[in-house]
Amino acid sequence: MLCHKLSPEILEYQKLARDFAERNLREAGGEHKESQHYPEELVAAAWEAGLLNMALPESCGGLGLGCLETTVIAEELAWGEAGLAGLLAASEAAQRYVLEGGTEEQKKALLSPLMDSPQLCGYAMEGESGLSGGKVFYRKDGDEYFLSGKHGAVMNGGVPGAAWYIFKAYEDRRESNDATGSSGGLYFVVPAGEDGLEFAPPLEMLGRKSQFIAPARLEEVMVDKANVLGTPGQCEKIFAASLVKNFPLIAASMVGIARAALEHALTYSKERHTFGAPISSFQGISFMLADMAKDIEAARLLVYQAAQLADQGLGQLCIAEAVCAKAFAQDMVMRVTTDAVQVYGGYGFSKEYPVEKLMRDAKVSQLLDGTSELLKVNLGRQMVTAL
Repeated sequence: MLCHKLSPEILEYQKLARDFAERNLREAGGEHKESQHYPEELVAAAWEAGLLNMALPESCGGLGLGCLETTVIAEELAWGEAGLAGLLAASEAAQRYVLEGGTEEQKKALLSPLMDSPQLCGYAMEGESGLSGGKVFYRKDGDEYFLSGKHGAVMNGGVPGAAWYIFKAYEDRRESNDATGSSGGLYFVVPAGEDGLEFAPPLEMLGRKSQFIAPARLEEVMVDKANVLGTPGQCEKIFAASLVKNFPLIAASMVGIARAALEHALTYSKERHTFGAPISSFQGISFMLADMAKDIEAARLLVYQAAQLADQGLGQLCIAEAVCAKAFAQDMVMRVTTDAVQVYGGYGFSKEYPVEKLMRDAKVSQLLDGTSELLKVNLGRQMVTAL
């Protein structure tokens, strides 16, 4: 049985992230919260505080934090503001492809420079995300590859000062027609600003507005063989190894959003009086708050379990736990934020109060990187296969 008591070291990282979120994200405000303004100063502050590149190994100049540590930090950042947390989490997720699929030389070449300045990385979402919208193909010429095509959704696409992006490309159209979206092809690391790589303006989203998700077009983008991850046929393995650690990170962000919603709802319910008593004293409201609290706790425990299993090096053996954590958190955060709006009553949908934004952030979270329905389908397949 896994123990979810956090170590003193992890509690220190948690406090660091919480203090940063309280000071820079909650109290400071800023136009990044409700516009597609890139929060350059906040990204720089997060880098300065050590909240970027958290999983980079010591050989690359990083701290080599485990999956559990990064998920704890991700929850605190999303508690502060989901858009900024999404920017940072997407960069961590992109780095995971290199950590899981790259050689030691590639890790040092691609990851070490990230410690020198506040640069973000990004990745093109896989086909099952529902946003991919296009394919990228490659042709090989000696030691060089040339990528052409388009992709509908690149996480952190077009952010100022980005380092590089992960694209999956196929040698021919037949190879790209696989049903899973994860097998076949090759992963390429494309430097930002490379000739032939262009990003459209980022998608205008319902919530998490400061998070950049942009369509990309590639036209004969040259990539050296040194920037190819793995060999043909290894994409599925790299994707699965990355998923096991990325999904808990993403799910933890949803726990943070939900926690913020519950805190606001609880405070408001104690301050708002009707019939001479705070609305928190009425059973209808108290039951709602109780359900929100237990859902958040259950989601957090699933996240911690998935993260600890990933840290034990079980790899693909713990995919089901990672999928469970993300699928549950996606639906949980939508329920909790919707109920928070309900607690506020007629004020809930007013932009003068914080919960309507959290509900919009939650809806975006529920749909990114694979909907909960899609994850349930995949989880069901795994269960049937295992029987």
